[in-house]
Amino acid sequence: MLKKYLIVCYAILVKAGKWNLEEVEGETKPVVPSDYQLAVAEYLVDQAA
Repeated sequence: MLKKYLIVCYAILVKAGKWNLEEVEGETKPVVPSDYQLAVAEYLVDQAA
């Protein structure tokens, strides 16, 4: 079960450039947990619209 507040928190971190949404070769930033990646991506798309 995903927690809404974590989706929002991860989205803020990704948007700020502090975390990556998925693994990027050569990057040392933390990565959003795989369980939350899709939900965070959808949240970011909704916020952009």
